[in-house]
Amino acid sequence: MRVFLDTEFTELPRRAALISIGLAAENGDLFYAELSDYPAEDINPWLRDNVMPLLSGDKLPIAATVPVTAQYCCRGDRSAVAQALRQWLARFGEKNAISIWADVLAWDWLLFCDLFGGAFSIPEQVHYIPRDLSTLLWACGIDPDEQRENLGKVSIS
Repeated sequence: MRVFLDTEFTELPRRAALISIGLAAENGDLFYAELSDYPAEDINPWLRDNVMPLLSGDKLPIAATVPVTAQYCCRGDRSAVAQALRQWLARFGEKNAISIWADVLAWDWLLFCDLFGGAFSIPEQVHYIPRDLSTLLWACGIDPDEQRENLGKVSIS
């Protein structure tokens, strides 16, 4: 099962902290969470203007208060979000059943693993080798910086 990952985070240096995490499985299942314990002082002007206004904040249920379902949205601290995400991923069954795909996944994958305490602690359903959509596009001779609407012609089957 391919699961597509995207994150928003405070900054690129070593202090990067998750603001939100979203996953979409190819079967239509969705997971979205906003974290409540990132350092607010690390929000730069671009994030403040372009990301923060789009967050749901208090409109989302607190992670520990709702059951994990196929279409799951929540908010909470790292521990609560990690627990909810672990439960959501467990629904996919067996070991290595999930391949994580992301667009320029260097930071997304690092923050995904860090949410669970490091690469050796990710849920067993997740294969340890992530897939990078931008690298795939380059390998197919397509510049991933071109307008994204034109990329709909690419198949990754």
